[in-house]
Amino acid sequence: MRNLILSAAFASAALVLSACTNVAKFDYGAAPGTLAKLREPGSATKSVAVMPFMDQRGVKYYDPAQADLAEDRPAGDHGSFFLGFIPLMPYGYVEKEQPENSEDFVSLGRFHFDVQNDLAAAAIMSLKSSGLFSNVTKANNAAQAANADYIWRGSVTSTFYRGRMFSYGITYCFSHILWIVGVPYGSSTNELAVKFELVDRAGGNVVWEYSYRNSDYLNHWIYARVGKDVSIYPRLMKEAMNSALYKLSQDMPDL
Repeated sequence: MRNLILSAAFASAALVLSACTNVAKFDYGAAPGTLAKLREPGSATKSVAVMPFMDQRGVKYYDPAQADLAEDRPAGDHGSFFLGFIPLMPYGYVEKEQPENSEDFVSLGRFHFDVQNDLAAAAIMSLKSSGLFSNVTKANNAAQAANADYIWRGSVTSTFYRGRMFSYGITYCFSHILWIVGVPYGSSTNELAVKFELVDRAGGNVVWEYSYRNSDYLNHWIYARVGKDVSIYPRLMKEAMNSALYKLSQDMPDL
């Protein structure tokens, strides 16, 4: 019996602490849901250039308007999955302000995420689908946007990640028995806070803006959703763009 318990303990420890080999990337095209189509193709007359998004995830710590977000989402990484080895602890956990910059997810090794360019590429895909503009291009600077009527700018203030590995108060040495029979062994929460601006290129003034913040979570089983820790981010971005573009079509019907 003693050997059985020790074997289970080592097996659980290996599962929890081993470096996961799964690698995920921000895949907007694979996100569930459809892209908004708000105007018939060929009916738009104005063009737009999309700039790389501004990474402002650290701004909230000194911007009074974002004090609530800063309080809920402290800077850096926090927590440890090792907490699940402590008796009576319900789970071990990690929290990440910038999930692409560190390891230790519930079932991932790394998250390849270029915030500035991946979100800009997502915006381009949605803008093209919407039909609100005759031409949608990428512009890395103002010179490259010289021929566009408008500039689409985005800024990101949160990509918070929280991962939990459930020990159910009996430590990982024994909770793996529950995992095997189908109880969730972990959960992942993704949050996205982003702001969009439409800028009149000739005048340089912001003519429209839209802010979005939302989060969602999923449970992991040893039989399902392995490697899906950050799979919600693309869906949140798609929701943000669909909502923003619908609002833009209502606010600026003569665009």
